[in-house]
Amino acid sequence: MTISEPTIYIDFLCPWAYRGSMWLAEVEKAGRIRPRFAFFSLSQNHQAHDDSPNPPVWERDPQAKGLPAFLAATAARAQGAELGDRFRLALQRARHEDHLPVDQHSTHRLAAERAGLDVARWEKDLKATDFTTLAQEHTESVRRGVFGVPTLVWPEGRSYYLKITDLLPPDRAVPLYDAIETVHRFGEVIEIKTPESEGSLVA
Repeated sequence: MTISEPTIYIDFLCPWAYRGSMWLAEVEKAGRIRPRFAFFSLSQNHQAHDDSPNPPVWERDPQAKGLPAFLAATAARAQGAELGDRFRLALQRARHEDHLPVDQHSTHRLAAERAGLDVARWEKDLKATDFTTLAQEHTESVRRGVFGVPTLVWPEGRSYYLKITDLLPPDRAVPLYDAIETVHRFGEVIEIKTPESEGSLVA
């Protein structure tokens, strides 16, 4: 069985990205994927669509929604891909399960502790961290046509933006992934949409 290696673009603010991450964690446990999570700033995306002038939001307003969380996650990555990903998951859970403020340092430190980071090293790295990684990954995502999160991008270039309304039970995670993989094999299909009710658009 081939193990897929999609890139998944997320913003810590987004509940859709959180639920998508929980789903993909189960698919990864089943040995079906080796995902790489990357950054896409909703604040920058919204301002770009509002015709806000350059420079990007992280240069104009470093405290804009979601940006401090990206810095904390970037600092966590300095301790390796595995610990960086554990921090990413811990911060998503802190935000969307514990309902903690996503941009507060206390939330970031709690996520670092839960992820098993060397917290003293993470604090030091955080002070030296800038928005270079966010800028690179957001630019890459825009080049790939990403407009929202979560978006899954496969190495060959095909991508899917997905909204999951509720956390999926573990036994349904792989079947959903298999369904998407089936559609993925049909290059002629470039878009699938369902009508959305007003209540589904809150995020």
